[in-house]
Amino acid sequence: MMTKIENVDLLFTGADLYTLNEDEPVIYNGAIAVVGNTIAAIGPASDVAARCQNIKRTVDCSGTVIMPGLIDAHTHQFQLLGRTLGDGMSLLPWLANFMLPLAASVDSKHALAAVELAALNSALSGTTAVVDNHYAPVDAETTLAVAHSMQRVGIRGAVARGIFGPMVEGGVRMNCDERLFKYSAKEELEITEHCLQQQPANSLVQIWPAPVNTVYIDKELMQASLELAVKHDVSWHAHMSESQFEVEIHESVYGQRPVNWLHDNGLLTDRTTFAHGIWLDDEEIKLLGNAKSTIIHNPVSNQYLASGIIKLGPLLEAGANIALGTDGVAVAGSDMFEAMKSAQMLQHLREYDAESTSAELMLHLACRNGGQMLRKNVGVLKTGALADFISVDLRGAHNQPATRAVCSLTSSVRGSDVCHVVVDGEHIVADGRSTKVDQDKVVADAIQASKQIIEKAGITDLVAAWRSPKRFYTSK
Repeated sequence: MMTKIENVDLLFTGADLYTLNEDEPVIYNGAIAVVGNTIAAIGPASDVAARCQNIKRTVDCSGTVIMPGLIDAHTHQFQLLGRTLGDGMSLLPWLANFMLPLAASVDSKHALAAVELAALNSALSGTTAVVDNHYAPVDAETTLAVAHSMQRVGIRGAVARGIFGPMVEGGVRMNCDERLFKYSAKEELEITEHCLQQQPANSLVQIWPAPVNTVYIDKELMQASLELAVKHDVSWHAHMSESQFEVEIHESVYGQRPVNWLHDNGLLTDRTTFAHGIWLDDEEIKLLGNAKSTIIHNPVSNQYLASGIIKLGPLLEAGANIALGTDGVAVAGSDMFEAMKSAQMLQHLREYDAESTSAELMLHLACRNGGQMLRKNVGVLKTGALADFISVDLRGAHNQPATRAVCSLTSSVRGSDVCHVVVDGEHIVADGRSTKVDQDKVVADAIQASKQIIEKAGITDLVAAWRSPKRFYTSK
């Protein structure tokens, strides 16, 4: 006899379910029952319906696919303020002449306007959790307000508070903007500790310590960041080996490649999460795998800035956890479906092997592996998991024929195909519209903030309606 489920809050029915649960990866004409913030039942629609009693709301999802919510494991939401600028720059000039001056000029009001729109864009395109590496500005009030803005939109995740501390030799060589190094090491740790206390590990949006980059952050601050993460039961976050010149600078300053130094100083653990991890040698890959650390692959950003291609297969084989991210919304947008497609295609080129990845693998990176990074029971649809899932409409002409729907999800689906989003049991997007915030106002506020910051940062020379394409192909 089937156990009855009393007082069902939400029943999503009629969709084909792509669960990412190896025991039952696909359920045709399925249903999901939600009680509180948890999946109470999942299975064939008729079976689940027969078990449910006192259903508060039923959502008919016929013609759609329901899958776990996508997890954007690395982004910078405030960078939305500079969207469309910086085209044609590689990483170092992009940082020195565009992003770091912009970051140093951002105040709390403008940052929050950008964060709210970035979080809204994520939610509307099927991302249910975001790790926002926020580093402008990073006072306690703004850091906590960023977390509250994300919660207001309804998404899960973490604000990885950017830690700079005192300027060090690596920062000088990276031509970093001195205005970002405004706090002492003691002040950085005190502010981060305060934020962790105010937004503990059981919050919908956590706070993580985030020494911004392994090259230009004081090494003692990095060690203290791990200690804070352990104390508060969260992860910690940093940029690492995004470009070849970063590794070269690290070796010249510290006498070791970044991962070797981290390993020798006890900083590689399963709480360690690194954005990029492109320029790694075989020994570094082995060390990361042994530690079960996370590398976040940001394929669209890495193409935009010509940073390189991650060694996905070797990292996975070594045992590292690989998640997917969008990176700064100024260059990559917020669409994790685009990230999955780019990640798959890039590996085909890197390996010269079309069998090096699959649609199923990309979904695992974007969902299950992201959940592992968050240390939360998300990224999979099964009884007892947190109710974070999305409904994707495949009926559009650009998705047809969807003979293998799993491939449609990673090759033709767009974020705009998402019609329903549930996070922590709450229906935050219904029929493609936010149920939580005024979308039009959020957009208008962000546009106004962007105009003001571009002027304040002194980067108006980057605003041009058109540039001659000849400058990109004329012989040098």
